[in-house]
Amino acid sequence: MIGVSNVFAGMNPKAKLATFPQDEQTIVENLSKEFYITTGAKTLRIGKSEYRYFFLKLPDDKASAFGVRDEIIVLLSPFENFEPRTLDAIEKIQDQNLGFRLDKICAFVISKDNSFLSILDRTIRSHKESRLVTPFTYNELSSSQDSFFYRQRIKQYFFERNLFDFDSPLRKDLYFFGREDICQSIIDKHQSGQNSSLFGLRRSGKTSILLSVCRRIIAQGECAILLDCQSLHLERWFGALFAIISEINKHFKCNLKLNRSKYTEEDAGYNFIRDIQIIHKKIGKPILIALDEVEQITFDVSFSEHWKTGADYVKFWHVLRSVFQTQNSPITFLIAGTNPRCLETPFIMNGDNPLYSQIKPQYILGFTVQQTKQMIETLSSYMGITIDEEVYSYLTREFGGHPFLIRQACSFMKTILDKGQSRHIDRKLYEQSIIDFGMDAGHTFCEMVIGVLSEQYKDEYEMLTYLARGDESDFVELANSDPAYTQHLIGYGVISKSDRGYDYKIDAVKKHLITKEKYKRLNLSQADKLAEISKRRNEAEERLRKLVAQVLRTKLGEEAAKQYVMAKYDVAQKRKCTSLSYRELFNSNLNNIYFDDLRTLMHRTWEDNFRNIFSEDVEKFNSRMVILNSIGRSDAHKKHVVDSDMESFRGSMSWLEEKIKDYFFD
Repeated sequence: MIGVSNVFAGMNPKAKLATFPQDEQTIVENLSKEFYITTGAKTLRIGKSEYRYFFLKLPDDKASAFGVRDEIIVLLSPFENFEPRTLDAIEKIQDQNLGFRLDKICAFVISKDNSFLSILDRTIRSHKESRLVTPFTYNELSSSQDSFFYRQRIKQYFFERNLFDFDSPLRKDLYFFGREDICQSIIDKHQSGQNSSLFGLRRSGKTSILLSVCRRIIAQGECAILLDCQSLHLERWFGALFAIISEINKHFKCNLKLNRSKYTEEDAGYNFIRDIQIIHKKIGKPILIALDEVEQITFDVSFSEHWKTGADYVKFWHVLRSVFQTQNSPITFLIAGTNPRCLETPFIMNGDNPLYSQIKPQYILGFTVQQTKQMIETLSSYMGITIDEEVYSYLTREFGGHPFLIRQACSFMKTILDKGQSRHIDRKLYEQSIIDFGMDAGHTFCEMVIGVLSEQYKDEYEMLTYLARGDESDFVELANSDPAYTQHLIGYGVISKSDRGYDYKIDAVKKHLITKEKYKRLNLSQADKLAEISKRRNEAEERLRKLVAQVLRTKLGEEAAKQYVMAKYDVAQKRKCTSLSYRELFNSNLNNIYFDDLRTLMHRTWEDNFRNIFSEDVEKFNSRMVILNSIGRSDAHKKHVVDSDMESFRGSMSWLEEKIKDYFFD
């Protein structure tokens, strides 16, 4: 090793190997021909098992290729049968060696089990959050291997993993990015005896933040527990209090003998206060209780009627408030979810809301460009992917800094890279990928993310559709009627406000809603009406033509279906069509088969062939199709389309489009 920045293969003279068995000494010496061994024999004992380990660095050429500059843990597993729990030893090694600059994501593991590689593959598939582990066996490394062998092995386990594709809350800090300030703010409030909150859109990283906060508090020798209100809402308020005290008692091993029968509607409050005080004395420290999905126990929005009416909510929080308002309170609360209604509403059931003005709603902010870069650049470097600098800004703008949407878009781009030779994302690849992603999975993800608005904040969601359709006057009218509307949308990070008005912060959501709402815009000019009618009718007629052709052929057989179609033709048209194949009969360039012809073909065999597809009686079907054929030809004749006809056309066409959009064509 020459200087500070240059790393070559070899072994640090201080890396003593004498305590290693001879076969493991040989392995280390063979590795030193391709890597730089920085430290020698170290031992870790877990239960009855003993592991040995050491650290190495990748030489400069490999470090550049695989994006790893810090030291790597190399764990030796000297057992004939490899158990996946062995990988837990890596975390303990990391914790015990905080003075070293160890890579937090990747590690080498060398096992005596010759089936290790296949076992690891199965483990990784079921544990997406696992480290980037490059596996070797004792047999493989008992003799020298060339550089190609190591490069291919590392490449296999680095490049084939998709580190962008995380769809569950992160339970470790390995892949946790950009939320240090939020976590520390919550921890500081807890340590000063204050309650806190955290709200955000779906998949905004809320639960990952809660888990990280709890991990960090526990690592500091303090107490925290995360509870999910999706199970609490199944209980009545007094049962929920018992569930909380039971989880705390079990989690912190307090061994308090609790009796559920004492948690009645009359006595639950008294018993909870007494039991939490006893537990506090046993632990000697205040407990952070993080309640996730709090909307599940919130009035008006809970799925359970006893919480939804507000009665259970009021009694539940009256008890908890009496605890956290005491001097030297044994608990603090972190209230989290997608809907901050419980903190914003002053009155419930003709009385005060026990949480109102107690905790200020805090929203999860989107990533900055720098945070986006840190996350994507770190993850992509391990997969051998390089990215042009401006792409980080594009990603942040397109997805408003929403980490889940950003990762999913990058995951989509990685699948494109995996099909070719290049591992580089430039502006051109980005722009084409974003278009394709938006037309595919992007719509689904956007709807998932803003679904909380359409379900629980219908007025705010309607405002977003106004903005997407360009109906800014309607948006501003609602915004001026109640400041809470825009407070939610700005808090969630969906829109921003400036001196020039309101705008989307998440371009992907804007595009999604523009597509979804494109045929709902009002106050159209005649040209706009005719253009919409023409476009939608032509697209629907093409799909309908294919659908009718396929259904009749499947039900009747191709020859019988052809005769069925031609039965309505006059002699001259039959003579013209005789030479056409069945498929050609439905080709508008070869045969004049019109929209109303399709209606007639379907009408004649409706019950047997088409009723199941359209889930409609024949008369309703017929009336909608007549409307579409009549108004739908307005563009051809340059008719004046009045607003009522346009509304009729949109209603019937939306119905038809919905019925035929998912029909599979062979």
